[in-house]
Amino acid sequence: MKKLFFVMAIMFSTLVFVSAQSNQNANSPIVQDIQSQVGNGTKINVFWVLPKNPKPAITKLLLYRNTRPITSYEQIKSLKPIAELSPETTGYTDSVKDFNDYFYCVISYTNKACELVFISMNTTVSGVHLTPVVVTPPKVQKVEPEKLYENDQLRETPLPYIDYVEGLNTDHQISEDTASSTSQFSSKKYGQGQIVNPYFFEEDLISPDGGDDYLLFDILKNTFVQEKYEESIVELKKLTDRNISESVQKRAVFYMGEAQFFTGDYAAAVRSFLHVAQDYPLESKKWINYSLDNMSVK
Repeated sequence: MKKLFFVMAIMFSTLVFVSAQSNQNANSPIVQDIQSQVGNGTKINVFWVLPKNPKPAITKLLLYRNTRPITSYEQIKSLKPIAELSPETTGYTDSVKDFNDYFYCVISYTNKACELVFISMNTTVSGVHLTPVVVTPPKVQKVEPEKLYENDQLRETPLPYIDYVEGLNTDHQISEDTASSTSQFSSKKYGQGQIVNPYFFEEDLISPDGGDDYLLFDILKNTFVQEKYEESIVELKKLTDRNISESVQKRAVFYMGEAQFFTGDYAAAVRSFLHVAQDYPLESKKWINYSLDNMSVK
């Protein structure tokens, strides 16, 4: 019965719209092809098509939202619009806090409100609602207790000496003495003795709406994910040189360390991970160990 009502309402609206279309220039113009879809998080995106060369010209648009289908102007004329938009606007991102079905309607204004409501023209046919997100509890990482060595006990794999100085723009070299003394421990190579997969932070797994987070996401998508690690290092360096948020800055440095690791520049990778070790202690420690174990000796 509900479906039959919608079919009849759409047929009626179409007939009214056809008869009104020829006189559109003499009346208030209406928007067309309105649609709504779920966006990221709590967002619902609504977009529509403006009439071409309307006469009289549109001065503003009012966007209405309701939990019931909007089939007439009487339903919304007493409601407060959720947004007042400029006449050239063709879309809006709404934010809701529950999982109700929502219907939208756009009313155009010239010198007065256009009180015509046409289903699928300026009012949505179907309701749209948020999709619940199932959150998986993070896995608890097992932290191995630190192994202490007596004065006369040797470490299984000695730590190479790294001339680390605060800052990312300074060239550093491993001392030749250390390189020669650790050559016997360099048999474990990335790609030979172990397989290491890239690590991604949860906030970078889904495309954000915009801002600094999107700039980082775009670099990862176009370079890092495609294993273009040298290009990724260049683009991440450009990003960290910009005035971006602190959280994006730190994640970009971490990804730079991973890219340096995968290009075989293990010393540079260690410096990058040390730079963010206080912010990501467990992840940085793991990647520092990867880099030290795969340190190349020239």
